[in-house]
Amino acid sequence: MITRIYLIFFIFVTPLLADYYLSGGKKVTLIPLKNLRDTGTDNLLYFQDLNGKRYGVSDQIIVCSTDQQQLRHIAQKYRLRQVRKLSDTLYLYKTPGAAKSLALCQQITQEKGIAFAHPDFILKKERRSITDHYYSREWHLHNRGTRGADIHVEEAWRYTKGKGIIAAIMDEGIDIDHEDLKANIIGFANYNDPNSNYPGSTSGNWHGTACAGLLAAPINNIGVVGVAPEAKLFAVRYSDNDVAQDIQAFSDMMKEGVAVISNSWGSYTNLDAYNEIFKTLATKGRDGKGILIFFAAGNDHQDLDEPGIDDESESPYVISIAASTDHDKIANYSNYGSSVDFLAPGGNADHELITTDATGSKGYTSGDYNKHFIGTSAAAPVAAGVATLILAANPDLTRDEVIEIMKKTADKTGDYPYTDGRNDYAGYGRLNAGKAVKLARSYLLQPTATTDNVLQIDNFAYVMFQSVQKFSN
Repeated sequence: MITRIYLIFFIFVTPLLADYYLSGGKKVTLIPLKNLRDTGTDNLLYFQDLNGKRYGVSDQIIVCSTDQQQLRHIAQKYRLRQVRKLSDTLYLYKTPGAAKSLALCQQITQEKGIAFAHPDFILKKERRSITDHYYSREWHLHNRGTRGADIHVEEAWRYTKGKGIIAAIMDEGIDIDHEDLKANIIGFANYNDPNSNYPGSTSGNWHGTACAGLLAAPINNIGVVGVAPEAKLFAVRYSDNDVAQDIQAFSDMMKEGVAVISNSWGSYTNLDAYNEIFKTLATKGRDGKGILIFFAAGNDHQDLDEPGIDDESESPYVISIAASTDHDKIANYSNYGSSVDFLAPGGNADHELITTDATGSKGYTSGDYNKHFIGTSAAAPVAAGVATLILAANPDLTRDEVIEIMKKTADKTGDYPYTDGRNDYAGYGRLNAGKAVKLARSYLLQPTATTDNVLQIDNFAYVMFQSVQKFSN
């Protein structure tokens, strides 16, 4: 009964008490709130609209017109005093009192030669927050538990979110029609199926979809947010077993203008052909500035320097990424060795990463988002996203300069001592996007020792296998 009475009151009585102002020719209803005193005066009234937004109305109004004679006329007619000219068309006036401001604006708007008039509202400004559904759970972007155990991306976003840069995911199974990816997909290709360009999966493995979301899911009020949410994404389905097709894929990506490539795979067999194409991209891509090629370091808790291991991660032309946890520790599954360059969040069994999943039942889960992604497979696209932000902040940077920036700004974390700035478990440390982007904006390249135009930083790249669970369980 009480609810019904309140509803009747709201429908029939509220309009009688309400006022309004005109916005774009439409009435915006304002409901009076309790009058509040402002600095000891009564000259401030408070209202709220039907959505609950609060407005303060003072004794000042803003009038829009180009007719100076009419402005003088309405000032005299309505007893207004001009406070100042705001622009060529906007003028600030003082009225006889706040209680009359709304009514005067309604009347003045009807006058010939007046475009509009409304109070000089007192409005609370709100910082534009990200409302994508799962953003609050993306600890790798903003860790609310162990503060600092993330890539500090929000500091980087003050300057750039990746606009103008094309990054690529080369993997298996990328759902380019996903609601949280399709807006940023600029191109796609399938090097496994000669009869289709769609980079999907025939085996049910949609690993690439998860990687893509971590790198470049847009800010769109749904799902998750990638490290570089305004970058464009090239989605590439690698070949299951044809090396020549993989070589062709890398070559084609260079022609497509890709600046950063993320690879969460590996074979423990770095063929000469792979190494050669990596060298070509690193030294000749981006009109000679070099493409940044990231590889996941692998999840077998294995020393990559052991005899007999010679894989993609050990090429001097790629960047190898190990994984860190939400507590800023080195993940216990992460491979290690002299080829590891940097850490990026990859999670553990207690705190995984949330990202995109192939739509519906065809993915790893029954929904459209994977809440349990883990491993250096996750760390690699996060790291690639940081490089994308760096290039967006300063597109003229060479590959060597980007690497040098990441080295200088990485946070030294983990339980192992650093010698000359690095160790075999964390490389040069966990990437810090905020510091890196800030440095990139003012960076001047210092001479560095190079061989074949490749910066000598003890490393580069690797692989993601399904074996992570045996170390995280």
